[in-house]
Amino acid sequence: MMADRFRLAVLCVGCLGLLGLASCKKQGGSKDEKAESQSPDKEKQKKKQQEDDSSKSGASNDESPHSSGIPGTMNQLNHDEDIPEVDFEITAPSNGTTLSSGEKVEVEFKLDGYRIGKTIGQHVHFILDNKPYSAHYDADNPEVFENLEPGTHTLRAFPSRHYHLSLKQGKAFDTVVFHVEEKSEDFNFDPEKPYITYSRPKGTYSKEAAESMLLDFYVSNVELGSDAKVVYSIDGDKKGTLTEWKPVLLEDLSPGEHEINLKLVDSDGNVIENGGYNDTTRTIQIKE
Repeated sequence: MMADRFRLAVLCVGCLGLLGLASCKKQGGSKDEKAESQSPDKEKQKKKQQEDDSSKSGASNDESPHSSGIPGTMNQLNHDEDIPEVDFEITAPSNGTTLSSGEKVEVEFKLDGYRIGKTIGQHVHFILDNKPYSAHYDADNPEVFENLEPGTHTLRAFPSRHYHLSLKQGKAFDTVVFHVEEKSEDFNFDPEKPYITYSRPKGTYSKEAAESMLLDFYVSNVELGSDAKVVYSIDGDKKGTLTEWKPVLLEDLSPGEHEINLKLVDSDGNVIENGGYNDTTRTIQIKE
């Protein structure tokens, strides 16, 4: 009888032990499941924080691929803030210098308050003799122009966003006049007088890109208003007159070749003369 009672007691203790072990395993599984259920929420919070960070504009977040996290050209124009603390200067060749050869001209520059690079897309536009710009992404190496003809040359430059919008505040623009071997007798551009610098558009675009295309330019030594205006035309047809220095979106250009013209005019609509730089035409191509 006593033996039966002993065996029953041992059996009860064993059952209680098994039940306790099972309970522990269940509780451990609950913690894992709870952690897994919280993981998506943490991922969502992390993603939201990244989106919030990428939507901030200016130089402070220029380590992100783009200066604006909002897609679409109009959104970018409305969202991106200019950077008044930027300081840009062409340091070589210096203004008025005469180079012995134009075979290889290295243009050195200083840029503070704004990063450039292929990864982030931000860069500097260099415009030689009113030709289409070249985009420079390397802050540690000079821009190089080769085989320049003897005579006088102008070089204009300014930092740009990844989508080629020029920075317009701070000391963001510089012009240098230099000579190769000798001065040109017929050179009549004066960098102290009013002039504009055509930037965009240029080159070849896809049909999708032509749905909303940036027209951008730089204004120097004049404030736009009643006495000075910018007139832009497409294929010979006047499309608009600007009395404020703001970029324009050209919309729905058809496939094919187009001529974009930009003029700086006075109150009577006449081109303000300055070496031919205030009446510039670029030919662009829209692919099918």
